[in-house]
Amino acid sequence: MLSPARGLHASMALPALALTFFLALASPLLARGQKRHGSENPRAYQEAEKCQKPQWDSRFIFDQEQGTFNPNEVVKMWCPEGYWPPPMEIKCVTLKPREGSTIPRSGWIVRNGTDTWHVMEGNLTCVDVLQVVPETLKVSSTSIKLNWTCMLPHMCQHIRARCQLEQHFSPNCEAEEVKVEEILQGQEGIFTCSALQPFTVYAVTISLLPSTVLYTRLIRTKEMVPDKPEKLWLDHSTGSLRWKALPSCKGEIIGYQLNITTMRAEDGSFLEFSQVLVNQSVSEYMPPHQTAGSKYLVTVQGLTAAGAGAASQLEFQTYILVSGQPLGPWPGSAVTVVVVVVLLIPLSAGIIWFVLFRKKKKALPSKAEEDQYTELQPYENVHGDNYCKIETFLEKDEGKYGQAGEPFPKLLPVQESQQ
Repeated sequence: MLSPARGLHASMALPALALTFFLALASPLLARGQKRHGSENPRAYQEAEKCQKPQWDSRFIFDQEQGTFNPNEVVKMWCPEGYWPPPMEIKCVTLKPREGSTIPRSGWIVRNGTDTWHVMEGNLTCVDVLQVVPETLKVSSTSIKLNWTCMLPHMCQHIRARCQLEQHFSPNCEAEEVKVEEILQGQEGIFTCSALQPFTVYAVTISLLPSTVLYTRLIRTKEMVPDKPEKLWLDHSTGSLRWKALPSCKGEIIGYQLNITTMRAEDGSFLEFSQVLVNQSVSEYMPPHQTAGSKYLVTVQGLTAAGAGAASQLEFQTYILVSGQPLGPWPGSAVTVVVVVVLLIPLSAGIIWFVLFRKKKKALPSKAEEDQYTELQPYENVHGDNYCKIETFLEKDEGKYGQAGEPFPKLLPVQESQQ
């Protein structure tokens, strides 16, 4: 039997135990009810279906730059040139809830050149298929060489390297079309473009067939010394040296170098040497005051960053005036005067001889002297006029007259023919 005190404690313990059990059961039921209520919230469901921008390789390029994307929205993405994979499309979709969850989740599916979409669960990255170390690039005036390494062995058999003319630095120069192409072999090697022209831009491209560009670069070959100036002459009107300007075909023309050597005119012995530099816009030079009785040897060379080219050469001599002052090369007017004088001298002599001959024609030789002359024979009178033919002295009598102290025979008068 229980005592009255013990019965009182038992009657109070039963309600307390029941309250404890109810609170323990109510907590999970309340949490479950809140979870169901939240899943039925349209706003919460809509936010769960949107896709966040993929946080993959930062080198990926997207055609749409935004933070979230709606379901079924397609986005294009690609790696920088020379990286793998090639351009692809990704699509925002609603995926099945994860195990143990009733909330739908969003995600991305991807396709690359096909119509089949694949779920993208992991991470995407841009892979460098082929590497060209910049330090290994070697460029000369006629060739380009570069070292390459294939990073994906299963793709190395389908890589093509090409080198072709892009443009010439100077529009006035003609460049031959050059196209070098080869399929790279192995996982590393050297690609060479040869027989190129100096100071010319070429495009070097390495591609994964059929058309994925892995490496491309415009490279200009180095400069060479220029060709010699085509023409070098002395301008007689001004006394200055002139030459034809060079085009920048083998290198940018930065100036011209003139070497002037002074020599004695009579024996060619050395007197003086001078060197003059002028800029690329100059194509003439006035030499300094020249020395009497000297001759000059002048050479002109074009200059580029590679140095001086072949030389054009010219030699000329000075002349002296009556006053004794030295004069440069004769101008054109002086040459013309000299030519006229030279022609007038024989012409004047001919006129004087003709006049004297007419005077002598009036006298005939005497009987004693007629042996020294040929007989005057009447010429055929075609038009009723009389002509005569006078022959020269005989060769055997040459020198008989005209000796010192011996007079010439006197000429006899001759009657002129009458018309």
